[in-house]
Amino acid sequence: MTYEDLIEIFSELVNNENIKKDGLIMFYELPAENHEKLDEHLFYKTNDRNAEFTHQDIIEVEVDGFIVKIIKEGGKLVYEDLDN
Repeated sequence: MTYEDLIEIFSELVNNENIKKDGLIMFYELPAENHEKLDEHLFYKTNDRNAEFTHQDIIEVEVDGFIVKIIKEGGKLVYEDLDN
């Protein structure tokens, strides 16, 4: 998956009025190498080139009221209820 793929997917979701986005969270799983490349690409899209990149296990992107979390293949998801 590339940055351009994400933009296309997000655009489809944002423009589709039949998809209820309030509270929507999507997960994508990528092979470790692709995950790190995408993380770095997104990091430098939103930060200065001189910023120091540190790879994150979970890449989180918020778009128009919904969240996309991108994890490494085989990664473990843990849900935490912060209200309790």
